[in-house]
Amino acid sequence: MAYVYFAIVCLVFGSNFKLMDNATQVLGPNMIALGRLWGGTLVLLPVLLAKGESLKVDRPTLVRILFVAMVGNAYPFAVQPWILSHGADHSFLAVFVPMTPLLTIVAAVPMLGVRPTWQQAVGVLVGFGLLMWMVFHDSGSHNFPEWLVPFAMTVPLGYAVGNVFLRRNLRGVPSLVTSSLLLLCAGFILLPGAVYEIATHPIEADASQWQSAIIAMLILGPVGTGLCIYLFVVMVQDRGPLFAGMVTYVVPPVALMWGYRDGEAITTPQLLGIAGILVMVALVQSSQGNYATRK
Repeated sequence: MAYVYFAIVCLVFGSNFKLMDNATQVLGPNMIALGRLWGGTLVLLPVLLAKGESLKVDRPTLVRILFVAMVGNAYPFAVQPWILSHGADHSFLAVFVPMTPLLTIVAAVPMLGVRPTWQQAVGVLVGFGLLMWMVFHDSGSHNFPEWLVPFAMTVPLGYAVGNVFLRRNLRGVPSLVTSSLLLLCAGFILLPGAVYEIATHPIEADASQWQSAIIAMLILGPVGTGLCIYLFVVMVQDRGPLFAGMVTYVVPPVALMWGYRDGEAITTPQLLGIAGILVMVALVQSSQGNYATRK
């Protein structure tokens, strides 16, 4: 089932950038992130209750969950729509996400005590090189000013640290409980920022923009966040953070298709870079088993 989950998460995560872009026409970054997080929570909690599981965890576990929620959910979920609100193409923002596996390997060395195989090292490093080539060759064609690049790079860093920390410290917590608490806690972290946006930034939008934003949020929360975060946590706990992190290498092609539909620029370097990255995904996945089991 791990590969089925992998395919589902790739498809939905790749579509989230388009949905976030639609939502930014009306809502602020913190409001979008909060809607995603608590919309996902509302989907997971009934399932949790139906299975007879409880959100009750001990204090040390809750502290660990709060850390992952902050660096791996609250921060990246708010930064991405903030970048999009500056006019950046949503398909190009997705190009940064594949840095997650590289940073996951870097973080896993001190945090998990594991070292990558040569296939994983080559695959991830070459994939990262292709990514950087695309970024610095095409940023000007996608309304992506260079000063936004460091902020975009902090998103996969947050994902990587959160995933590795989750693998090391929360592996014994049921996936559904972990997922629900991550979304719930991350929402509380962003709640003050969302309230501030509502109080200080009056919303000016027409009916069509409101309709587009509402539809986007109804999908982003339950499906794009609730379902996918749960499947992602299952993959991290069962197969390891690198297996789950490789989802991010497949996100750009999905986002690129949405960008093409919206008339965003698609360049030859993008197509060549993404094709090369997919080859690197296959190389890394071919040696996945040993990485996932070593401690």
